[in-house]
Amino acid sequence: MKRAALLAICLLLAVVAWSQSDMDYQRWMKDIGATCGSLKKNLGAKNGEAAAADAKKLHSDFAQVQMFFEKKHSDDAKTFAMNASEGFNKIAMQASAGKFDDAAATFKATTANCGGCHDMHREKAADGSFKIKY
Repeated sequence: MKRAALLAICLLLAVVAWSQSDMDYQRWMKDIGATCGSLKKNLGAKNGEAAAADAKKLHSDFAQVQMFFEKKHSDDAKTFAMNASEGFNKIAMQASAGKFDDAAATFKATTANCGGCHDMHREKAADGSFKIKY
């Protein structure tokens, strides 16, 4: 039974990864920005339950971003996303345990992955919007 469930999950992830588009990526980035803002606010307010929920969502979102860049064969962007996903997973555990100072430090280190990826894989267009560079 566990094997069948695991196989189904792997198949679902493969289908999701295959169907990802640039529009999905743009939607994730907007959602990630909003959720990061919420996480920072919840960590500051020492709201462990809400902070953990935000961090878990970010962990999941960055797993999607990681698969997106894997499909695009962009190893450095994939690594940034993987590191961010792992960092937000750690923050979820820290926030759940009430370790807000540790979670805030991990948040700062984790979001550095965002800046690194943006520097390498984001290009500002003349109209002020951003395009993905692969």
